[in-house]
Amino acid sequence: MSREFLLSCCRALGLFGCAGLMGCGQDEATSPVMDAGAAVALPEKEVVLAPSIKILDAAWEGDVDAVRQHIAAGTDLNTRGEDGGTPLHAVAAKGNDEVAILLIDAGADLNAKKADGGTALHSAAFFCREKIVRALLANGADKTILNGVGGTAYDGVAGSFEDVKPIYDLVLQIMGPLGLELDYERIKAERPNIAELLSAQ
Repeated sequence: MSREFLLSCCRALGLFGCAGLMGCGQDEATSPVMDAGAAVALPEKEVVLAPSIKILDAAWEGDVDAVRQHIAAGTDLNTRGEDGGTPLHAVAAKGNDEVAILLIDAGADLNAKKADGGTALHSAAFFCREKIVRALLANGADKTILNGVGGTAYDGVAGSFEDVKPIYDLVLQIMGPLGLELDYERIKAERPNIAELLSAQ
């Protein structure tokens, strides 16, 4: 292959128009890329390894640094747990705002459904995680999606707290040993606000 042919290919691809790439700013005759077969030293991309903690666990535990590392490493943000839930479902239930926003900004699927048909918006609304509800809505989460019992996220907070307290009790009984904490007074006070948010947008 002739030197002239290589030069014309490089020009056609615009390789001489990029500052810092392949000897730009040098005379073409002295550029190191001009010799056919010559090795070109390009800057190496930094390799980021995923942490040892799984992304689902990191999200549930609110481990911001581990979630950041997973995002940088290219971990699948929509990895599913046994219940079909994603990291965004986990954090929407547990309530770490910073982790939720990291996942949302990194492109997690906002409308992914768990096995029970619920989305992260269903969870965030039911547990009255206002900042997460706002972030999900602002980024296009679909509030019309129905869960497995035919309810929207709004339906989960539309009734009185007393009517659904047995459901919170059951959830706490199951998920409390896994680290879920529920402040019933906060939830009772916030349910009307979350309902208003979901009905207004």
